[in-house]
Amino acid sequence: MAFAPRHHPALAWTAPPAAGGARRFLQRVLPHSWRFAQQVAADLTRQVEYVPWSARAEVFDTYFLRQAEAMLRPKGLSQLVGGPQPPEAERFDRRQLEQRCGGFADWSRNMLTAVLLDLHERPDVMAAEQGLTYLLSRDLGYTKAAAVLTTFHGMDALVQALHRLPGYALVLLAASPSDTAERFMARDAFWHAVMVRR
Repeated sequence: MAFAPRHHPALAWTAPPAAGGARRFLQRVLPHSWRFAQQVAADLTRQVEYVPWSARAEVFDTYFLRQAEAMLRPKGLSQLVGGPQPPEAERFDRRQLEQRCGGFADWSRNMLTAVLLDLHERPDVMAAEQGLTYLLSRDLGYTKAAAVLTTFHGMDALVQALHRLPGYALVLLAASPSDTAERFMARDAFWHAVMVRR
């Protein structure tokens, strides 16, 4: 009897799925490591897919804290947040610290954006945690949605959410240029969140 693909649909050849928005985004921003990044984003997507924004923010926050510890190491993290300084011999020089902070902020924001694109999130902002997440995104549509929220409702809700989420504060701190209002706000929010969690 001849092989008939219609009787064995699992064996019939199908075209590969079209690249999703997250995959295209990661291929564009991380051309040499997009496959690994896509796996990380897919894992995060599975963790946050069916939970409300408050729980999503907690998952992202934990991820950001772990990434900060892995990428900045304790000495870089301490230098970033203005905590107890390591001995002079153990400190990163300014350029090295800026590179590590930039890498951490870029990676974290890229993962966040890929997850939002994977989830096909609507740009309507309903919660402060969602607005804060959209604000850190690298997708223009999500960033505009966060800007609309802050235009009509101010920054108070986002700042209060930032005060509960030290990982988000670290990403904002690492992404902000030195001596800016955003950097000071992020540092204050980080220390407030750390003190509340103790």
